[in-house]
This record gives sequence, C-alpha cells and structure tokens, in this order.
Amino acid sequence: MRMLVFGAAAVALAGCADPTWSDDAVTRFVERAEMCEHWAGEEPYDDARQAEIDRNLNDLRCTTIRRDGEALKLSRKDRPEDLGRIDAALAGF
Repeated sequence: MRMLVFGAAAVALAGCADPTWSDDAVTRFVERAEMCEHWAGEEPYDDARQAEIDRNLNDLRCTTIRRDGEALKLSRKDRPEDLGRIDAALAGF
C-alpha cells in the first residue's frame, strides 16, 4: 500500500516538473546580459541619467556577469546549445 501511494505521488509530481528549466535559466542569463550591455552603452547626459544608468547596472549585477556566465556554463557542460547561447551573450563583455 505504501508503494502504491508513493508511486501515485511520484506520477502526480512528475507532471509539475518543468522540462525547460535549463533553457529558462539560460534565457534569463542572456536577457540579463543584453540589458547590461544596453545600460552600459547609454549616454549619461546629466546627473539624473547617470544615476539611472548606475542603478540599473547595479540591479542587474552587471559587474558579475562574466563570472555568473562561466558558472552557468559549468552547470550546462553537457548541453552544447546552452553553452553557445551563453558564449554569445558574453561576447560583449
């Protein structure tokens, strides 16, 4: 009886698993890298704009983008398509 309950729970939870978790993490990283590149290229035409740029670069943790990308690559070493996307995102840094 215990095995039947365990088996039913396992089947029910399997439906909750997201098969694209890796792609989601890589997608979030790529989007973050793109935003870092965007904000780094913005023109600080006055003090308020400079503050906005700095705030966004800080919020996006742009100073750690290369390190974070390398760590993500280690966790995706068996997924060449993810490695390619990460490398492409890091090309601007």
